[in-house]
Amino acid sequence: MQKLKLSITLLFLSLGSVIAQQFAEPFTTFISDRECYVITVEGAEVFGTLRAATETGGFITRLRIRDESGQIHKFKAEDVLRFAIRPDAFAKSITVAEKATSIRHAITTDHNNILERDWIYYDAQQMPRRKNKVALLQLLNPGFDQHIQVYDHRNGSKSMPISLGGVRVVGGEERTLLVVYGNAKPRIVRKASFKKAFVDIFADQPDVFKTVKRKPKFKDFAQYIQTYNVMKEKSIAAQN
Repeated sequence: MQKLKLSITLLFLSLGSVIAQQFAEPFTTFISDRECYVITVEGAEVFGTLRAATETGGFITRLRIRDESGQIHKFKAEDVLRFAIRPDAFAKSITVAEKATSIRHAITTDHNNILERDWIYYDAQQMPRRKNKVALLQLLNPGFDQHIQVYDHRNGSKSMPISLGGVRVVGGEERTLLVVYGNAKPRIVRKASFKKAFVDIFADQPDVFKTVKRKPKFKDFAQYIQTYNVMKEKSIAAQN
């Protein structure tokens, strides 16, 4: 059995390639009393520590923050533009452990993406399939989210597990994401129907399609967004 486990591990290590810049790994855990800040829809900024967060359907809907003077501020999700919190070592270790659901998942996960994370970002968006309900969704593409925002789909589907000799080889990878582009509401983008979503999302920059060989891949979504951003900025500059 041990030889089988070692053989499987070495197989995937030999097939592993250098991981390109991808979406941030979603955190499912963070601890109160961590440094955080809120930017409200009115533009006010509140810095302090998190005292409590209320979740509905797996998404944050309320916050209680103690500012630097000791005053407690309460926020509903609809009052917030952005919320950010510093993850601690415990939250990082839990997230790393969660990515070890299979050999492939553990190998393809960029652990530095987790361990070196300074902030976890959340934006106020409409909850999926909940009319007129707003929640704070965890942003997965900070730094290249100027035109398209991608969020963690907390209750989304994951790939089915496949095991060999009692060792899970694949399974547990995310198969859905929440995506916002243009003035649209959050859309559930699924791996199974990614080709259609790809056409819809990048429709205003059709040259993006020319950069893709054969069928667009769900795992390359982040790279497509970065390509789109470059083309979008050039298009905007040409119009000015």
